[in-house]
Amino acid sequence: MGDLAFKDEKIWRILTNFWTFIFIAFLVMDFFSGNMFDYIIAPASVIYIGILGLYVGTKEFDRWYDLHESLHPGEIFVIAWTVVIFGLIILSALMNGGHKLSSEAVADYIMVLSVFALTQKSKKMHQRKKSIKH
Repeated sequence: MGDLAFKDEKIWRILTNFWTFIFIAFLVMDFFSGNMFDYIIAPASVIYIGILGLYVGTKEFDRWYDLHESLHPGEIFVIAWTVVIFGLIILSALMNGGHKLSSEAVADYIMVLSVFALTQKSKKMHQRKKSIKH
């Protein structure tokens, strides 16, 4: 059973969902604490982006070898990140800079957008390739 979790990418989806929730919550907590936990953000960011990359990489690899059809759309990640980042930017402006959004949070948001854009392009290319074959 443990082996099956790795074969169907379930473990990567679970880890990605877990780290997305934890990391976004942590960024919000850090923001409202006046960046009291700023020293933890960079290592947590590296872990999050690494896990996200592994998850997306396995999904795309499987897609190109016709082993995967996406049931878990990345739009949810993009929407969640957009709402959080936009909200924290607005709050920072309203608080006259009293609370600051970490640069790592912005970098992670850009990475999530980039990964989503690349997977959408890959998905379209794969669909085009598949339709030409059939």
